[in-house]
Amino acid sequence: MENVLSDTVRPALSTQALSIAEFDEVVRTHQRRVYRVLVLLVRDLDEADTLTQECFLRAYQSLSRFRGECSVQTWLLRIAINLAKDYARNRRARFWKQLVGLSTDDNQRQTLEFACPNPTPEKALLVRAEVQAVWEAARSLSQQQRTIFALRFVEELELNEIAEILGLQVGSVKTHLFRAVHAVRNKLKEQQWR
Repeated sequence: MENVLSDTVRPALSTQALSIAEFDEVVRTHQRRVYRVLVLLVRDLDEADTLTQECFLRAYQSLSRFRGECSVQTWLLRIAINLAKDYARNRRARFWKQLVGLSTDDNQRQTLEFACPNPTPEKALLVRAEVQAVWEAARSLSQQQRTIFALRFVEELELNEIAEILGLQVGSVKTHLFRAVHAVRNKLKEQQWR
């Protein structure tokens, strides 16, 4: 389901004459989705919050380059995914620096938890365990497959929307999604037999 901007905001985006109030409306409309996608990609609540702010800052700074060829949501999610990729590259670099003793930054990462509205304690524990098992299995996926998996099953985006966001053909998205689902299912089956 795509959020649609009012007729007054969409033309303003393409003509670069967006007021602060109109951009605030864009932020209010899309902030939660951008944040959720980033949480799933970086698996760190604080970093996702920081990257969400960076996403909207970059969007505001690059309004003149928005051509209106895609929806605002697609444009924002492209920026967010690129930020997550940059974050992952930087994190790998920090890891190797720590490994060879060039850095001693020991930030503790928060655990991602999903809460169910009004569950019984037993059901909440089971759901939390199931979600944790799925995301533990998804951790072994490639970045591309994990991104597509999250956009499809968490954000419930259509395949053509995912393809547009990632700059892929729909067939490629289908292939990555099929492989991701298959890999996650196999991991979950392996965990059951342990």
